[in-house]
Amino acid sequence: MNDGVLLRQKRLNMSFFAVWIMVITTCQWMMVDMYLPALPVLKEEFQCSESVLNWSLNSGIVMSAVGTLIGGMLSDKYGRKVLVLLGMFITTASCYAAAASNGIVPLILFRGICGLGSGFILSITAAMIKDSFEGQRFERTMTILQSVAVVGPIIAPASGSILINFYSWRFIFIILGTVTLITAIPMIISTETLSKEDRIAGGFGNVFREMVLIASNKGFALFLGIMSFLTIPVWAYIAVSSYVYINEFGLSNMEYSVFYAFGSILSLVAPFVYMVLRKKFHTGRVVSISIALVVLGAVELFALGKITPILFMIGVFALMLSEGIIRPLTMIVILEENPQAVGTASSLTQFLGNVVGVIGSTVATLAWQSMITGIAVVSIVSGILGIACWIGIIKGRLVKSLMKQ
Repeated sequence: MNDGVLLRQKRLNMSFFAVWIMVITTCQWMMVDMYLPALPVLKEEFQCSESVLNWSLNSGIVMSAVGTLIGGMLSDKYGRKVLVLLGMFITTASCYAAAASNGIVPLILFRGICGLGSGFILSITAAMIKDSFEGQRFERTMTILQSVAVVGPIIAPASGSILINFYSWRFIFIILGTVTLITAIPMIISTETLSKEDRIAGGFGNVFREMVLIASNKGFALFLGIMSFLTIPVWAYIAVSSYVYINEFGLSNMEYSVFYAFGSILSLVAPFVYMVLRKKFHTGRVVSISIALVVLGAVELFALGKITPILFMIGVFALMLSEGIIRPLTMIVILEENPQAVGTASSLTQFLGNVVGVIGSTVATLAWQSMITGIAVVSIVSGILGIACWIGIIKGRLVKSLMKQ
């Protein structure tokens, strides 16, 4: 009987395998959010500006983008397992090095290296799910994967705040490195999910040509553009959330963590909202709903976001919900549309998401009169760009190949 399993693990139960991949993903997403409560502390300790300090965040995002692009492509040629283990080694070592940093420059450097390893892990684990499952089980597993990924952001800020209050910001990186090391243990005994027969043959040039072929598909590019633009507002919020809650609203570190956790909880629920929407509407309608949520969130932030933290959070809820719906939808469609190079397709998806994330977080930390205004501006521009991509798909009649699901 077909139970939706394409390749079985020899030493691991398939349900455990899927859950374990989700745990790895969750831990890697903690790399950004657990560090956020430390930003005001580091600003004082290293005596640097917000824009300079923000590069300790952006370096991780930029290098994570590089890691996702390289890691997924290489895994299509050399297999998944060895490259995931390499990413875990890089992440663990750089986290420990970041913990020992005595200045902002070393911290930016090691955060970047950590992002590189994390990018390897995130792009390849998504490909491993596609290697292992098909049909409804794949769609269900991928949706849950995208949902539990935000469990890390839910617990990370509170965990980071506790470590800062009782120990030091350095313990944040020690914990992250140790967790990554522990999650590597099952990988050592796991079965490679991409057989040698299914790998891209020839030199690295063949891998690069496959990437160019996928990226040059107009439907793929525009659909990916929608996902990327609708993700920008959430990156902007992540980058400045601690400053907004702590500096603009005067909350404590723990109060900030509570508000941030509420937003993350919505991200946890959003992919399940996507599953409900997909049963009732076609993909195009779901995309339209995601775009509308971003625009509504931007308007609410402009009008009411500066009054109280709760009203600010209401606008953020709309942004989080939109991102949580479009994220699993895009991953499912794109991986299903490119079965010949799943790792490369996963890499391109997460790479562009990280690149535009840097843009969003950088713009949000400019010299706005209020950072809430910055998030609102980023959100409305992102919504407009998402609408433009969607119009391009419809006018170019590129939607059919993407709407089979």
